[in-house]
Amino acid sequence: MDTVPRHRIHWQRKCRAIATIALLAVTGGVAAQSLGQSNDRKDVDVMEGFPPSPAMRVTKTNAFQPPYMRWAFRHARETSPTAGVRHASTPMTLPERPAASLDDVQFNVEGQSVKLSDYLRDTHTDGFIVLHKGQIVFERYLDGFGPAQPHIWASMTKSLTGLMAAMLIVDGRLNPEARLATYVPELVGNPFGDATVAQNLDMEVPVAYSPELPPDLGLFGAVGIIPRRAGAPDNIYDFLKTVSTDKRAVTGDYWFYQNGSPEAVAWAMRRISGKSWAELAQETVWSKLAQDDAYIQVDSLGTEMASGGLSTTLRDAARFADAVRRAQAGDADAGIPVQAVRAALHPRGNQAGFATGRLAAGRPGYAYGDYWYQVNDGDGSVEASGRFGQKIYINPKKELSVVKFSSSPDSAPRGASAEAGKTVAARNGSLESSTAFIAAIRAVYGAIPH
Repeated sequence: MDTVPRHRIHWQRKCRAIATIALLAVTGGVAAQSLGQSNDRKDVDVMEGFPPSPAMRVTKTNAFQPPYMRWAFRHARETSPTAGVRHASTPMTLPERPAASLDDVQFNVEGQSVKLSDYLRDTHTDGFIVLHKGQIVFERYLDGFGPAQPHIWASMTKSLTGLMAAMLIVDGRLNPEARLATYVPELVGNPFGDATVAQNLDMEVPVAYSPELPPDLGLFGAVGIIPRRAGAPDNIYDFLKTVSTDKRAVTGDYWFYQNGSPEAVAWAMRRISGKSWAELAQETVWSKLAQDDAYIQVDSLGTEMASGGLSTTLRDAARFADAVRRAQAGDADAGIPVQAVRAALHPRGNQAGFATGRLAAGRPGYAYGDYWYQVNDGDGSVEASGRFGQKIYINPKKELSVVKFSSSPDSAPRGASAEAGKTVAARNGSLESSTAFIAAIRAVYGAIPH
């Protein structure tokens, strides 16, 4: 059967490369290198040699561009400061029950048949793992990525932040209906501070970012993972103070996906607990299940990037996903509190807005809360999602937990307001969509013994 035409994939890559020029302009004129190259190149020796050749060195100016990004996403600790998150003394076990011939499983994307191995290659996958009933049934590492290597989570980090916030809410230490400025007085008069904790957790804050400091690049510069514009904030706390209220925001079905809300919530979490994000993550989650240490990128003050800075191994990400699945099902031995998981994942009422595209393009039928996407497929499924192709999928009814690490080029600058954000979301390519991701998972599920 035919697969998705290669010319379509090449055209998508070319469009992303063109968009990179706009992104680099926002960062202050950083020179673009190898804009049109695919991450699949096998003949590019990024960061190889003693020393590496000047043209193949990863820097802050090229770390989000192919072919350099693949190395950068696996070596975040070597590109910027990080804080460690200690692993468990007794990790969660991951029994293996590999199913045969899954690479050749096929599924449909927009009427075209796609083979799983081609899908993984063409979406720049680094690692892909499927757990069924807590057992590994499929696991692949591509283009030199390996089981012992950490990989960036990008915005999937938000979902862990939201889960830790739910733990504080269940413990009665964080009131979801209180204004966030109750816990962080520095944000009085700021849209994050004036919104409730729940509004921040559900991305319902009417916030507008300065065009010079958008929610992605402005934060990246403040953390120090890309070059910082002259006069721009050099830490996360100051970055949060640069926003204004979006006067065009409508009441009712309002949703704007951006990085400021989770950073503001993390600020409140530190104030309440007296602990850093990394200490909380270690205490409440990582020390309960992980085999390897995680780490998270920090700014000049040591403040963790709670919206996107976490790196872990693929199997530890799968352990986290499966612990969430088990806790959602009521398993008190999952390592994560059942009540907190159920609070974070309880059904939200914004599904209608997603279905019509009023809230976000490209995710019809979804809902969103506590930095988790709710798939609303009748199985209670949820997703964590990160830029450049990072994905977690949990289906409690089918007892599936899936993680995909990727290095998919995505250079479109994020919108500074809710309306601009929807325009960017609408550009997602068909193979990179959540629809294609779930279609691949369903094909795998249909091919494994039950």
